[in-house]
Amino acid sequence: MMVNKLLEQRTKKNLPALDRKVETMNVQQCLSQGTERAKEGRYQQAIEDFDRVLEMEPNCAKGYYNRGLARYELGDAKAAIEDFNQALEIEPEYAVAYNSRGNALRTIGEQEEALKDFSLALQLAPEFIQAYINRGMLHFELGNNGEAIADFNQVLQLDPHLAEAYLSRGSARFKMGDKQAAMEDYKQALQINPSLAEAYNNLGMARFELGDKQGAIEDFSQALQIDPCLVEAYNNRALVRFHLGENNAAVEDYEQALQINSKLNDVYYNRAFARYKLGEKQEAVEDYNHTLEIDPVDAEAYNNRGNLYAVMGDSQGAIENYTQALYINPKKANAYYNRGLVYYYRGDLQSAIDDFNRALEHNPNHAATYNNRGLAYRNQGNIQQALADFNQALKLEPNLAEAYVSRGLLRSDLGDKQGAIQDFNQSLQLNPNDARTYNNRGFIRYRLGDVREAVADFNYALQLDPNLSSAYINRGLARFALGDKLGAIEDVDLGLQLAPLHHPDRDDYEQKLLVG
Repeated sequence: MMVNKLLEQRTKKNLPALDRKVETMNVQQCLSQGTERAKEGRYQQAIEDFDRVLEMEPNCAKGYYNRGLARYELGDAKAAIEDFNQALEIEPEYAVAYNSRGNALRTIGEQEEALKDFSLALQLAPEFIQAYINRGMLHFELGNNGEAIADFNQVLQLDPHLAEAYLSRGSARFKMGDKQAAMEDYKQALQINPSLAEAYNNLGMARFELGDKQGAIEDFSQALQIDPCLVEAYNNRALVRFHLGENNAAVEDYEQALQINSKLNDVYYNRAFARYKLGEKQEAVEDYNHTLEIDPVDAEAYNNRGNLYAVMGDSQGAIENYTQALYINPKKANAYYNRGLVYYYRGDLQSAIDDFNRALEHNPNHAATYNNRGLAYRNQGNIQQALADFNQALKLEPNLAEAYVSRGLLRSDLGDKQGAIQDFNQSLQLNPNDARTYNNRGFIRYRLGDVREAVADFNYALQLDPNLSSAYINRGLARFALGDKLGAIEDVDLGLQLAPLHHPDRDDYEQKLLVG
């Protein structure tokens, strides 16, 4: 009996030890299995494995940490943060948990807290490359480009062959305006990894900013050879082609980008510019329609669509679009300015002045707004206020050719014909291809009796713009004064035939409207 009792006691004593051994093995097995499943992208099954780990070992920091990673990958950043918190409560010096919690905090918009976590990770592990990269990227997103560069410098000290770190540092240098240093970083990245399409794309942007447009196109093309689905490279190459006047090629690139992703409002927005340059105004309107379907609160798209309606002759449609832009952004100076122009050309001078006043409240140094408000005051008969506005426009922007024209017309109204000619001369030095200014100067010369010089101005105006009806009529008057009555009749008749076809107001729209 004694032997059996001792055996029974020994068996009972040994059972807990055996159970603990099995339990420990199961924890490790579940951790390993969960980790493998997470690597394979089977995150929900991995979470179930980590749940079992935590049932068996509630103080397993690694279990909370790994479950947090899986939850983060499934897009549940808040649940991930709770797990990382638990892991750090159990193990306060768990550097990778601070780093991962920082990523999750960044995802939910808690950038400052994320920065603190990356910094804590680096205090615990000063050679933790990924934490430097994450903190550097977050600094870059926040516009802290100097701090971002410092972090990428640390990364490159630890690993001088990490192409992505050169790429990221180049982006921060580009944002700081150091395009040349950015180019050097992109080139270094490509020496390490010649297949890095994004580096070619960024190098192309740096070349473009430095004036090397053809080199930029070559870089974007190289990026697309490596990655034919890199939308940014199509968009950027199109932008460069647009600046080179290659609008058909630009439209083709935008279309390639939209075939890859039809929800890119920036690409529709940019294609609208190229289509406008090709004379495809209705197609440009359709692009802005697409932009606004994707982002209904894009004030700039409303503003630019308003510009198109204006040049197409739909002033009411233009006003409605500018008004919608201002509903979205009541401080949008260019929308007030553009709506003011439409009111001005409709003859609603007071509404125009009111809008120009609002535009100047939000952008008090915009010379063109003073110039156009001055024109409205001139048409109202408020000569002194008009003169003050023209002078202020020229004080702000001494090379604003149209302000010299405006002041010249006002001086002519006041009887100062020589002063008017001086302003027109100054305007033509700045813009020697402005047919209307030659026409205006010619008319003043005609009034002063310098008829032959006046005819020379009208001739030059008509070389620049063969459809300028007022130049034919004015030249007819001058020819009549010179005794050329048949020539006078021909010019006046031709001017009257062209008058209904010529839209100087619409020409002004295209020159004056402000786009985003």
